[in-house]
Parts: sequence; structure tokens; C-alpha cells
Amino acid sequence: MRNIDTVLFDLDGTLVDSNELIIKSFYETMKKYLPNREFSRKELIEMIGPPLKETFLVASSDPKVILEMINYYRKVYVDLEFDYIELYPNVIETLKKLADNGVQLGIVTTKFKESAMPSIKHYGLDKYITSYCFLDNVTEHKPHPEPIFYALKQFKNYKNVLMVGDNSSDILAGKNASALTCGVAWSIKKDLIKGLNPDYWIMDYLDLLDIVLKKEK
Repeated sequence: MRNIDTVLFDLDGTLVDSNELIIKSFYETMKKYLPNREFSRKELIEMIGPPLKETFLVASSDPKVILEMINYYRKVYVDLEFDYIELYPNVIETLKKLADNGVQLGIVTTKFKESAMPSIKHYGLDKYITSYCFLDNVTEHKPHPEPIFYALKQFKNYKNVLMVGDNSSDILAGKNASALTCGVAWSIKKDLIKGLNPDYWIMDYLDLLDIVLKKEK
């Protein structure tokens, strides 16, 4: 197997455990804008992944209403953010070890920079991450490969890339960019991404160290 010199991560549900916050934000937004419709937890979980402007088409096709919903969702998210979010175990230890060994690290997310950076900085991820792709940087989003290529352009060089994510769009974006892919066992959509046959599967971030730092024989 190829030596991996660059690792790209999704953010929500991959590095930071924000699933319950996202579900809560969707619940409150849908309750306000679709008060006569009840969404099951399963339906709310299925909303995780795509950009908000696509998700909220379920409520309206009016761009003004969708923008209102996005702004309301973000307000709920920000108000509750640090009461709900936490890092997954061994994230910082893993990022530090990878960076200390010369592995290039990036984040590729479907969040806008304004929404993503608070948690990135709050948990110190920016100490190790040197490349970012936010939704406002690209015209296409995952599973299109454009976000992967955008993040990679920020490195001087790279040969073998690994995309780590908790959603099918992460795995497909990696595959579409001809990168190696890695699914995470804590994914809220675990069965879905397992069906995409990622190259690797980790139960804990320490498993990633074994994958990336293992020398090719």
C-alpha cells in the first residue's frame, strides 16, 4: 500500500462530535418553519451532510425563506455550540503525532468558514491543520472532488492522499478525487459508508496512526 503523506478530514461528525447539536438545530428550525410537520430523528439524521441551502428545500423553494432558515439554524447552532460539541477521543494526540512526522493535514467541510472556524479554533485544531476548504471556497460540494482539489492546492506538493470522513459524501469525494478513503466507526451513518467500501476503517483515531505512519515495505 502507498505511503500516505497527506490526510484530509471532514469536520462535523469526524473530528468534532457535533451530531446532537446539528440534529437539535435542524429540529428547532423545522419546528419554526414547518410547524405542522413532525420530523422523526431518522429524518433529521438524514439531513446531515449536504449544504443547508439544499436541505431546506424540503420547506421552501423561495431563496429568501431558505436564507431565513439558514440564518435561524446558525443562530440556534451558535447559541448552543459549546454546550453540545466535543472532540472525539484522541483527536489532538493523533493530529500532533501526524504533524510531528511531517504528514500534511487539512479540513474539507460543507460549512461556511464563518460557521466552521469557531470550533476549529476553540479546540486548537488550527495548530495542526494547514489547509482548509469551506463551502464558500468552491462552486461544487462533496461528493464532487472540487473541495478535495481545493484543499490540496494549498500544499506545496503531495503524492498519496487519504480522506477521512463520517458521511457518504466524504468517501465519494475522496474516491472521485482518486484519493484513499477512511470511514469512522462512530459515524451516525455507519452502515451507509461501510457499503461504499472505503480503503480503511478506524475504530479510534489511534488506528489512523497505525495506517498513516506504517512504513511501506
